[in-house]
Amino acid sequence: MYGKVVLTFIFVFLLLISYSIFIGTLDIRSYFFQSPVFQPVSCKPDPPIRLYMYDLPPRFNVQMINRRIQSQSPVTAKDFPRWPDNWGLKKQHSVEYWMMGSLIHEDDDDDGDSREAIRVLDPELADAFFVPFFSSLSFNTHGHTMTDPATEIDRQLQVDLMELLKKSKYWERSKGRDHIFPMTHPNAFRFLRNQVNDTIQVVVDFGRYPKGMSNLNKDVVSPYVHVVDSFTDDESQDPYETRSTLLFFRGRTYRKD
Repeated sequence: MYGKVVLTFIFVFLLLISYSIFIGTLDIRSYFFQSPVFQPVSCKPDPPIRLYMYDLPPRFNVQMINRRIQSQSPVTAKDFPRWPDNWGLKKQHSVEYWMMGSLIHEDDDDDGDSREAIRVLDPELADAFFVPFFSSLSFNTHGHTMTDPATEIDRQLQVDLMELLKKSKYWERSKGRDHIFPMTHPNAFRFLRNQVNDTIQVVVDFGRYPKGMSNLNKDVVSPYVHVVDSFTDDESQDPYETRSTLLFFRGRTYRKD
């Protein structure tokens, strides 16, 4: 009698194990193979993007800030002019100035690891190519009325720049797709805009651009400098916990609102 009870118990036990394995509630492997203890690996920050900056004569950039610059040699960190304190509204389109200044900056104590982008002097080493043409400032300086004779200067700068770029094998190699153009003013580069539609453009919104000209698939949105205050709480241990406001772009915007 006891034998029948034991056999019945064993049968039921084996049946329950088989059923558990079948429905997946019991993992036999866990008894034989111990899962390795997870050791978190510290993530290294992404390496900075390597940018080659074209050596353009000052008339394409800093000469619009300081007209006393007469040299035709590309500007260096030593003669890079300060942004004028009294320029008011022009500051809203000064992204092109700050981007160029960041690349041209030289610091013996800076190894580049803490920067998002570093300048390389060999174009073969570049991930992308920065074109330091102050297209927004050119419009504000030479052609803001869009009809006066000075507008021709803005147009001629665009013509001369495209002639220069088309002589570059790096422009021809990608047809400009890896070239970065700051164009924060909606009328910047307006005369030859169709020739740079494929480039990476730094814009502030897409309010006046066709989708084939500017879109989020290739371009970068930067805020108006004079509208957005600097966020200063990122020095804490956990900057995300210190933020009480979520900042984001919400689709189409009203310009300057």
